[in-house]
Amino acid sequence: MMKQFIGVGILSFAGLFSSVSPSLSAIPGTAAQPSTYQITISQIELCQDASCATSYIIGSGSSSFDISSAAAGAEVGGYVDISGIPLHQTWSHVRVTISTTISVGGTWTDGDGDNCGTSNAAQASGHAAVYAASVGGTATPTNFVIPNVGFSTIVQADYTAVNMTKANGAGTATITYPLSSPYTCKGPMPLIEVQFNTGSAMGFVDGTAAGVGTACQAFPRPPSVTITVSDP
Repeated sequence: MMKQFIGVGILSFAGLFSSVSPSLSAIPGTAAQPSTYQITISQIELCQDASCATSYIIGSGSSSFDISSAAAGAEVGGYVDISGIPLHQTWSHVRVTISTTISVGGTWTDGDGDNCGTSNAAQASGHAAVYAASVGGTATPTNFVIPNVGFSTIVQADYTAVNMTKANGAGTATITYPLSSPYTCKGPMPLIEVQFNTGSAMGFVDGTAAGVGTACQAFPRPPSVTITVSDP
């Protein structure tokens, strides 16, 4: 389902924060829409280029948001403060620091016809493990972890391609994401529009055997995201 939030003086970067795991497409499988996709943010910065050598913090402190919820835009909007953005400086990117643990809830049917859910883990998701469970279950959320480089077929280039930095085993990661076009604040608080789609934000490994710890394997994937900043 597509969520769209538009506001004056509210920076609703909700969809961006789960864009931390695009490389997980390297694990063979297909995708489903989760009913819950909760991420934890510790900092948001506006940046003048992709390197974020010059940045401005617009939000800090640990907060969690379920970006599959229709209320996510307003909730994240309350996390940030853009009232002090420096005038006449151009911003082109956003850098977000997030937890590498994401709470995901959902159900799906894998390639073997197994009905699967996130409620009955036999193998927890981890830095070097995908979620796995026996057949069955409900959409009760469980923790999914962004995996290490070197796990499965994931290589450093997968994360570098989306400007994500995650040390193996780390509890946080950062991702730098471009605005749809550069923005220069000239006085009035800007209009911020964020569109995100969580329709493919939960991936599952297709064709696994029906056994405890082998069937119903899953991993987090990113939604599609567009961020636009403009004058009112």
